[in-house]
Amino acid sequence: MRQNNNQFLSPGSIIKNHSRLWRVDEVSDDVLTATSIDGGNTIHRRFLIPLEDIKPGNLEAPNPEIIGNISAQDLMLRAFKLSMLHGTAPLMSLQRSRVIPTQYQLVPVVMSLEMPKVRMLIADDVGLGKTIEAGLIITELLGRQQATRLLVICPANLREQWQEALEHFFHIDAKIISTRHRREMERLLPPGTNPWEYYPFLITSLDYAKMPQIKVQILELNWDIVLIDEAHNVAKPHQASAEQKIKMDRWELAEAISKIAKHLLLLTATPHNGYTDTYASLIRMLNVDAVSGLPHEPIINRDIAKSYICQRRRKDVEDWFKKSSTEKSPFPERDQNEIYRPLSDAQRISIEKVDELGNYILNVAEKESAYRRRLARWVVMHFHKRSLSSPRALVLSLENRLRKYEEKKKIYEEGEEDSAGITEDDARANVLDHDTGEKTTDEETGSRSERITFGDKAAQEREVALLKEVLEYARKVTPAKDNKLQDLLENQLRERLKTYPRVIIFTRYKDTLDYLEGNIKNSSRYRDIPIITIDGSLNELQRKEKFKDFESSKTAILIATDCISEGINLQAACNQLIHYELPWNPNRLEQRNGRIDRYGQKESKVYIRTLVMKDTLEAAILKILVQKADQIRKDYGFSPPFFGDDVSVLDLIREKGLQVNVGQRTLDDFYQAVEVKKGSANPFSDESIQKIKSESFYGKTEIDLVEVQQKLKETERAIGSSEQIEHFVRSSLNKLNCTLIEKSSEIFNIEITDNRLKTRFGNKIENATFNPKCAFVDPSLEVIDLGHSLVRQLTELVKQSTFVDSSSYGRTATMKTDAVKQTTALYNVIARYVVQTRPVSIIEEIIPIAVVLYGENVFSRDEKDKLISAKPISDNRTAREKIEDLKEALGRCDLTDIILRKLKERLIEISRERKTIKERLEKNGTQDWLSGLDNLTLGSNDLLSVTLYYPAQVG
Repeated sequence: MRQNNNQFLSPGSIIKNHSRLWRVDEVSDDVLTATSIDGGNTIHRRFLIPLEDIKPGNLEAPNPEIIGNISAQDLMLRAFKLSMLHGTAPLMSLQRSRVIPTQYQLVPVVMSLEMPKVRMLIADDVGLGKTIEAGLIITELLGRQQATRLLVICPANLREQWQEALEHFFHIDAKIISTRHRREMERLLPPGTNPWEYYPFLITSLDYAKMPQIKVQILELNWDIVLIDEAHNVAKPHQASAEQKIKMDRWELAEAISKIAKHLLLLTATPHNGYTDTYASLIRMLNVDAVSGLPHEPIINRDIAKSYICQRRRKDVEDWFKKSSTEKSPFPERDQNEIYRPLSDAQRISIEKVDELGNYILNVAEKESAYRRRLARWVVMHFHKRSLSSPRALVLSLENRLRKYEEKKKIYEEGEEDSAGITEDDARANVLDHDTGEKTTDEETGSRSERITFGDKAAQEREVALLKEVLEYARKVTPAKDNKLQDLLENQLRERLKTYPRVIIFTRYKDTLDYLEGNIKNSSRYRDIPIITIDGSLNELQRKEKFKDFESSKTAILIATDCISEGINLQAACNQLIHYELPWNPNRLEQRNGRIDRYGQKESKVYIRTLVMKDTLEAAILKILVQKADQIRKDYGFSPPFFGDDVSVLDLIREKGLQVNVGQRTLDDFYQAVEVKKGSANPFSDESIQKIKSESFYGKTEIDLVEVQQKLKETERAIGSSEQIEHFVRSSLNKLNCTLIEKSSEIFNIEITDNRLKTRFGNKIENATFNPKCAFVDPSLEVIDLGHSLVRQLTELVKQSTFVDSSSYGRTATMKTDAVKQTTALYNVIARYVVQTRPVSIIEEIIPIAVVLYGENVFSRDEKDKLISAKPISDNRTAREKIEDLKEALGRCDLTDIILRKLKERLIEISRERKTIKERLEKNGTQDWLSGLDNLTLGSNDLLSVTLYYPAQVG
């Protein structure tokens, strides 16, 4: 018979179905979402109400005929506390992650606690730990069951980094989805299953997500949390007027997702590029009514926006550490220098010959379309960059172009236009070191650029002769005649390895990486030092293995391309790097430096060296890029702004009037056929920097770090400290006859003997620690924290055993103690409160209530806290006496009234706290989603345990 009376089916209530007890989380029409609560594996399930035999439910009262013991009860209470919806306990994420955040990193988390819908722009400087801050917020939302689905959107080269960070630090098993990954996913899934819907945690690249067919699939689903990393990439491009045409596919994707995401996190160190409308477009995505006006003429309401933006300069945080913190500043001093080397005669002639080739290509392209003329200029610039990188890179590029002409001899058709499968945007991104997207790698884009041909058959035959001549001169630049290489070998590497035994060399091109690897290995000075290389051709596992080799080597040289310049944090392994050539994108340069110059660097100083050839375009870029950026950092304390698609470092050189030739032409000549977008401005100009300073929110965050410290104390009271979690794990393992063997200080091996644990963990967990600081020093250690699967499994097993195993029954206990003068009963009650937001949410607490057994005196909070920490002394009461007293405690006629009165008192406290939060947020403008935040009702309650405290002295 099906249940027809469904009045008891409301959020927070307890039901019985399929022989189990469930907490109702949500009811929508005929669909009920519930979570099991009666021990065993916790599961979340949806039920179709008309097809189920659902009955009202509740936990059975403790059995007075079984006298449990204090230790079993303590273990049970800890297990329940660790698994509850602690809506009133701050910072659950700290016990569910292996991070050791410093107090400033907890500010965004504390800000998010006051938001029923988290909508935040986290715009801290490079190296302050935005990944950790966002991960803590995500873990908070998941831990409170305010979210079950996560989508991370980031540049393609950051996908693996996000996957590793979520798993390593926060125990979140996120899958990468892309064209390649999806084919593998679909082989493993049942036919017809949508991977976007099947996997709860997904990571994808921005360029994959904006593909029209993929965008539709993403927008069809409801996402609890959407995180967009490097969010400046999805800002609306600058518009000087409403009529100006701009490319908006990335922004349109982000705008659409922002409207369907319940919680939205935007991460970027450079949210402002000097244009107010671009900057405001990010704030508008938060949907908190902080931006008004037209898209190209926005008005930012700073009073509203400041509650949703966390933006700190590194200087601010360093100052705080100096003045207020007992902790040592986790940031190093930066020792940065640029090394200019003159060109050797062979290098100078080689570059002049490359310029002749470039001039020829540009002349030939003059007879073609405007689009092809622009394309030719990026091809010429690519060859110029390769000549400045290394002789080997140039030789391979010239050989690649010659091979193209050899192939064309066989299939040549008069008048064909050959663009080698590359667009102008691709060619431009390749030269300016921007992201080339999902379809091709940086190396592939460069290779294709080299194979774009111009002119008719006769023009191309003349170019082939010129190519062979240039190649001849390029091959004459031997390692001995390569001044930059010789300086690296004779001076820079030697000095760096004297300072610290490991060093990183960044290079733009894989060919230059191979060239450096070979020449360093051939040098007698470095013959015994391991040379490790990482480039984009390696998969994630291979990169990890290589990096482990570097990290574990006593002395080592790591040569890497920009595949590790973003995301992979190197501060634990190294404190010095050398730029073998200069990135032309200031964002990429800052990202490279930020791999070592960041929070958590173990050394007090980092060393950064940049090698540059004198009297070249690269030297001009250095003057504009590095020196100006460094001056901005010194004068204003923040990182330089990002360069959008409408401006590049070449624009800045041209604006400054520096005389630099490309392909035997001045930069002005070079730029004649390159479209300069209307309204473009120099993001490094004093006007732009002043605008960024005035419109940013540095130092405007209202959260006081004293408040953060208070939240930490409240968290420990509600959930338990890391030491208490360790105590729970030790006690649970002991109960299950498993062994904890100490290998060294704070490092253990765990011997698993219980079959229920063996199926998941095998016979042993090696190199485990309860101290995240140990794992920070040695990342190979396994941190056992609240989010670890072992703790989750132990929690369920303990809960289950306290219900069914009389030998370890924890729902009753007795104790003789000096802490009371009359026999006292302590009741632990599970209270479930329903928050009337849309949708409703549930918070749970275990509320202790102490009452004199034979009387009406209810203990105050302080009296109750003393009672909970009481120490037992020997008791000679008989089992029958204790059973009779337990029956009295559980059978008193006023027990229900006492419990309800205490639960209502607590409900009023929580409502007042939330009302204060709501009023604080509403000062910055009314938000619809705040409705119901302070409107709480009691959903249900269950008596979990009772403990009798007998006085040591009667009378």
